[in-house]
Amino acid sequence: MFDPIVFDNLKVVVEGEIYDLDLSGQVSVTNREDFVDLAQFTRTYRISFQQHFCCTASLTLSTDLDNIHAELTPSRVEKPGCTVYIHFQLKKQKPFEEAEFKDIQEMCEGIWGTTRVVKQRVTHEVGESEYENNIEVTFNRFIYEDQVGDLIEMIDYMLQTTDQLKVLYDKS
Repeated sequence: MFDPIVFDNLKVVVEGEIYDLDLSGQVSVTNREDFVDLAQFTRTYRISFQQHFCCTASLTLSTDLDNIHAELTPSRVEKPGCTVYIHFQLKKQKPFEEAEFKDIQEMCEGIWGTTRVVKQRVTHEVGESEYENNIEVTFNRFIYEDQVGDLIEMIDYMLQTTDQLKVLYDKS
C-alpha cells in the first residue's frame, strides 16, 4: 500500500462528487481519464459529464514533479498542490454569432468571477454541420488539500454553467 499524495486525495473527492451526481441522475459521466506521464513525470485526471445534451463539462486536475517532490520531501517548505482546469464544450448545428460569445463570456464571469481567465475557441470541420465552442476556465493559483471545499464548489459552478449554456443554446 502506498501513501496517497495530495493529487490522489483531491482526485478521489472530485470523482466521488461527480459519480454521486451520476448515481442521482443529475448528470451522466461520459468519460474519465487518469494519466501518468513518465517522460515529464506529471499526473493528470480528467472527468467529463453531461447535464444537458448540448454541452459536456470536464474538470481536469493535474500535478507535476515539483509538487510531488514537495510533498514527499519533508525538508521542503513548499506546499504541494494541484492545478485545476474547467472545460465546457457547447455544440450547435449552425455557426456561433458574435453576440453569443459575449453572452457566454459574461455568463461565465458572472458565475466564476472576473478574476478567472475564460477563453473560448470555436472549431468546425469543413464539410460538417456541427460547430463547437470550447470554453475553458482557468485559475491563477494552485488548489491545496485544505481547499477541498473549493473543488466541491467548482462542481456546483459547473452545474450552474451547464444550465446557463443550455438556456443560451435554447435561445439560438
